[in-house]
Amino acid sequence: MHTIMEKTNYFLAIDIGGTWIKACWSKSDIIFSKENNLNEIENNYAKVKSSLHKDTTINEFIILILKVIENLKINNKNIKGIGISTAGIVNYHGSKVLKTASHLNVLKNEKWKETLERQFQCKAIVVNDADAATIGLAELNYLKGNKTIGIMPIGTGLGFTVWRNGRRWRPKKSLPLLGSIRLPNGDYNAVASASKLAILDKNNSLLEIFTSPNFKIEREAYIKNLARIINTAAILYNLDEVIICGGLANAISSCNFPMGKQLNKLLENTPAELDKPVIAKIATEGNQLQLIGALALAKGESIAAQKRVTINYGAMETEVPYNKELHLEKMQSAEIIQTLWKAEQEAGFALKNNLKMIADIADRTVDKLKSGGRIIYVGAGSSGRIAAMDTVEIPCTYGFPEDRIVTLVSGGIADAAIEIESDFEEDASAVPEMLLLNINTNDVVIGISASGTAYYVQSALAFAKSRGALSIQIQVNQPKKELPFCDVVIPLNSGNEVVAGSTRMKAGTATKKVLNFFSSTVMIKLGKVAGSYMVDMACINMKLVERAQVILKKLYHIDEEEAIQRLQNADMNLYEAIKTLNKE
Repeated sequence: MHTIMEKTNYFLAIDIGGTWIKACWSKSDIIFSKENNLNEIENNYAKVKSSLHKDTTINEFIILILKVIENLKINNKNIKGIGISTAGIVNYHGSKVLKTASHLNVLKNEKWKETLERQFQCKAIVVNDADAATIGLAELNYLKGNKTIGIMPIGTGLGFTVWRNGRRWRPKKSLPLLGSIRLPNGDYNAVASASKLAILDKNNSLLEIFTSPNFKIEREAYIKNLARIINTAAILYNLDEVIICGGLANAISSCNFPMGKQLNKLLENTPAELDKPVIAKIATEGNQLQLIGALALAKGESIAAQKRVTINYGAMETEVPYNKELHLEKMQSAEIIQTLWKAEQEAGFALKNNLKMIADIADRTVDKLKSGGRIIYVGAGSSGRIAAMDTVEIPCTYGFPEDRIVTLVSGGIADAAIEIESDFEEDASAVPEMLLLNINTNDVVIGISASGTAYYVQSALAFAKSRGALSIQIQVNQPKKELPFCDVVIPLNSGNEVVAGSTRMKAGTATKKVLNFFSSTVMIKLGKVAGSYMVDMACINMKLVERAQVILKKLYHIDEEEAIQRLQNADMNLYEAIKTLNKE
């Protein structure tokens, strides 16, 4: 068998579909770019017909996977990571398939993954096919802006996931199972199935369905049903766009069938529940997206794993009591509060030596933001929630675009405010979520982990650093040696906690101060403040409208009546009102 050079290291992507099992490989040193991604898929690609059924054994499954890999003609010994895309619900860690269609039952047995990893002596990461396609779209720079987009791979069934301002939107950490919506005569999977549509042709040719006049009636009925499904998804998830990919997109793109145009014509008839029509788009890359996403995931996970730093639990400063002699349970409430107050004050004063470092990082951030970059916070537990507070406050306080300051919290952002991590989410990798943000050199990624041990944070920073972003770790102590996964460390120096390990206390207070200092300084340097007043504040309630009036009165020496008139003339936009006044 002809193989590529023995010394070449590479990554493998496998997409397990209902009809085909597809695979491709990528060299480990290939630099990320849209052109490279597409070229790799086209040039290093193979597929085999799937023979999977509800009783497929692990041995039969592995033989099938080996068959498609054999067709790639590569040296199996040099595979450094495997990304696997498949239909079904995959757990948060990407380590196992929890639920899937009956013909993929074998995937619910974790031994198939263990066998595959043993066979190739490397780690394999599993991702739902809709999530893989979403990562592929992000890699190709199709996902951006403050939007909610539904990604819809259509092949044997209907896959679906929601991308919202750079993040997966997954309440309860599960997929939005659009395809499972029941109808009197089946479900959305059956209605949208491209495979089911193809069997109308004697040769099972989807191309024939979309090119032959003989199938005009069936074709139009299918597109009308698809428009209904899209409108339903838009109502359920408040979508701005839907992107169709998968086998259906492959077929209609190859024959230039104008499905996007026809769908959008139907979608102009907006349901009463929607304020505006949802936009349908066809991803011409089709099934390539799942492979691009799986490859990106395999590469990213490899980078994160290589840069991981482990710390002995007993050596963590956060786990040592503030005062070992205290017996908190025996103290009066006033004594406890006095002790907590004293410790919190110390945590604030301990930041003094790091103020110059925070200022330097703020200046570097301003330069990156002026080049179109973003601030991205990453944290687990309390750290993530503290960062999320800053993320929510900055746009309304300073008029900074919502899509340019983002927080990722381990376990997913949808329920971050009210749910705690319940399944070791802190130990999961953040690479899938970082990929959805399409990190670039203009971004600033700030990870927060009081102990410094959260792999969710380490993996995010390692990946960001590999993409050229400025990566910063906030943790309690200054590390004894340079951390390989980030560029800069901001030590809180908050010391031991009164309640050992409860880093929501001193470390949390210090973290909130650091983020306040950092983001406020950045906004001021971006021109969002005049004197001591906000000049780009959102007037979204009566208190803020009154504040805007006061700001105009103080800055321009006008009376209250003129101030409110200026705001009304500017559609209650303080920044626009100030711009008009400055021109006069």
